[in-house]
Order: sequence, then structure tokens, then C-alpha cells
Amino acid sequence: MKTNQFVSRSPGVELAVLRQHPDGGMTFLFRMEQGARSERHEHPGGEETYLITGKLRIDRRVDANGQPAPDVVLSAGEYVFVPPNEVHEGFAEEATTFLVVAPGGIVPTHKAG
Repeated sequence: MKTNQFVSRSPGVELAVLRQHPDGGMTFLFRMEQGARSERHEHPGGEETYLITGKLRIDRRVDANGQPAPDVVLSAGEYVFVPPNEVHEGFAEEATTFLVVAPGGIVPTHKAG
């Protein structure tokens, strides 16, 4: 089994790619320090997130039609599916580790939210 290394994405946010899918998707682990915020991004193929430890708020959400969507707060052991082309950020209310499967990958964006 190969050990994947974490790389910094932004202050307090680290990512380890576990698998690159042949179609451009990814499976990865995120670690976020308490109070850290992920960059604004979207997932063209949607996103499945399972929180392993901590507490994560998925916020500043805008759906594929440009409409605001309510925050989602995940605690350890919880799962959420985020639909394709939603733009959002993540905020670590506690130090967190979570697994993400993103069939279409991850795309940084600057769309307003």
C-alpha cells in the first residue's frame, strides 16, 4: 500500500490525493486546523464527503442555478452529497479530517457567494 503525502492548499488546509480517477475525478483526504477555511471551489461531478474527525461547515454555498443554499454542518461520522457545479467553501469549526470522492475533480473558483 502506498502512503500519500499531505500538501498544503491554503493556511491550515492540507490535501492528500489517494486516487486519481481515469476520467479526471479524485478521491482524497483533507485535514483542516480549527478555524481554517478552504478556498472557494466547485466539483463539476458533485462531491461526496464523509467526516472522520472534528466538525466542518460547508458554507457560502451557491447552487448550479446561482441560488444561495443553506450551510451544511458535519460532525464525525456524518456524510453529505453536494450536487454537481455547486460553489462553496469549507470552514473547520474544530480540527477536522475528512474523505472526499469527487468524480469530476475540484475546480477553484472566484464566483461570488
